[in-house]
Amino acid sequence: MAQQDLSPTIRAIIGEAAGEGPEGMLRVAKVILTRADQRRLHPDEIVMQPRQFSAMARPDLEQFIAKQPPSVVRDAHAALEEATKTWNPHRPYATHYMTTALHQSPKRPAWANRMKVVERYGGHVFLNE
Repeated sequence: MAQQDLSPTIRAIIGEAAGEGPEGMLRVAKVILTRADQRRLHPDEIVMQPRQFSAMARPDLEQFIAKQPPSVVRDAHAALEEATKTWNPHRPYATHYMTTALHQSPKRPAWANRMKVVERYGGHVFLNE
C-alpha cells in the first residue's frame, strides 16, 4: 500500500505507537475511537484536530512512516480493525495517554490532574476524564 493511501487514523497509530508493537497500537486505536465516539466525530477528524495527537504535528511524520517495515503498517490496520470490532460505547476506554515519565513529572499537563488512570502499559499511562 502506498504511503499516501494511508488514512489519517492509520498514520496517527503508526506515528504514536510504531515502537510499541501490536498491543500498543491497539491501545492508541482505542483512545482514538473513544474520543471520536464522545465527540461524535469520525476518527480521521479526531486525529487531524490541532494538539490532539503529537505525532500528527511531527514535521518528519511522512519520512518516519516511510521508514517503517510493512509489518508496522499491517499491525496498525489490524489494531484499528480489532479496536473497531471490539468497540463498546458502554465501556469506553481511555481518552488520553502519556509517558509514565511525563505523568510522574512536575511538568505533567494540568488536564492530566483531572483524570483517572485507566491502565498502564509499557512506558505509558492511559487516562480517562
